Amino acid sequence: MKTKYGELVLTSQVSTASGTLSRLVHLHIAVPEAFILGADEHHVDAGSTINLVCIIEKSPVPPQYVFWYHNSRMINYDAARGVTVQTEPGPKTQSALAIRSAAPRHSGNYTCAAANTEPAHIYVYVSEGSDKMAATLSRSRSGRGAAGGAVLLANLLANLLAALLGVRLGAL
Repeated sequence: MKTKYGELVLTSQVSTASGTLSRLVHLHIAVPEAFILGADEHHVDAGSTINLVCIIEKSPVPPQYVFWYHNSRMINYDAARGVTVQTEPGPKTQSALAIRSAAPRHSGNYTCAAANTEPAHIYVYVSEGSDKMAATLSRSRSGRGAAGGAVLLANLLANLLAALLGVRLGAL
């Protein structure tokens, strides 16, 4: 049986000379789950801070380590370079990744992973104000986005309207 969580009742029977002994065993199945707060993609302006929070729940014991990856490469945490991770273990383990002074090179797929847990993913775009429309178009053409056509259209219209009005969306 393959399930993420549930309960299974097993019966164990032993035959003896005086009869049959039976025991019921209740087995609780729990598979830890990880998810990153927010939508499937995250847009930030260049120079700002990328803040991602990963939650791991339904774990019988809190994970000892939570790992973060950028485009499948493990992230080296280095406060001097502006990359920090803070993890708070518990029934709902929380791991927060912060990258200061974000630049376009920080764009890409971010993954949060822990032992015995399916990893969670989010796509981050770092762009200059007018580059947001190009980032949205690039994402839709690549086929990576999970957003439907209506969301894409809304993003494009919002960016177009902001460009026409000379408003920077990050300042709102």
